[in-house]
Amino acid sequence: MRTFVTLVGTAVQEAFMYRGRYVVGVLISLLQILVLFSVWRAVMENRENPAGYTWPEMRTYLLLSFLLSLLLSFGTEERVSASIRDGSVSMELLKPVHYVTLRLTELLAALLLELLSAGLCLLIAALTLVRAVPPESGMGAALVLSLLLAVALKGALAVATGILCFWTTNALGLIWCRQAIALLLSGAMFPLPMLPEWLRALAYALPFQGTFHTPVLIYFGRVDADEAAGLIAVQVLWLGILCATAMLLLNRGFRRLDTYGG
Repeated sequence: MRTFVTLVGTAVQEAFMYRGRYVVGVLISLLQILVLFSVWRAVMENRENPAGYTWPEMRTYLLLSFLLSLLLSFGTEERVSASIRDGSVSMELLKPVHYVTLRLTELLAALLLELLSAGLCLLIAALTLVRAVPPESGMGAALVLSLLLAVALKGALAVATGILCFWTTNALGLIWCRQAIALLLSGAMFPLPMLPEWLRALAYALPFQGTFHTPVLIYFGRVDADEAAGLIAVQVLWLGILCATAMLLLNRGFRRLDTYGG
């Protein structure tokens, strides 16, 4: 555990070297959420939207979207894919630390920075400008667990996408595609019930909804305790599937790396 904490601290120091990138990323995310905020205010102020959210609830919905969109969104895939493209992954494999542990420390370091940079701004906005609707009482433990699993799912999806760089010379297209699909099918852009029936069924069948839609349902009390437990179980299932898939891709990728001689 001491070694792991040391690695996280080192990763945080390295991340601070590129703090300008984080600032730009936060500003871009703020611009996106301000655009969505203005559009939704014009569409549904003083009335409910088709998904059943009032305007105060929708303001909170967009605030949650901003928070979860920021977490593990800056460079997670790029760092994984870059180490593969430039060959530095070969040197990382020689270190006395498992490759997955190294990636995990990077993820935690990025998460700490993003919570530090965005969390304070988000708290101020929630208490002053947005006047967020508080979460449903009695579901606090389920909400916290669901949020943690949502972040873990985002990390697993990002790492799996980055590992695909073993089979392509440029993962940028894959990363943009993953981010666009996740934004649509997670419910971060607009509530999933507003999607066409066929697309909504697809969203519920994929892991993306677990990164946002599930914790939002629990936050607003749209599900009871038993339904919340079922949704959390689905998050855990998808997390296991994604981690196993990432490990399988990683092992196959390492063999491919050995084929080309590193």
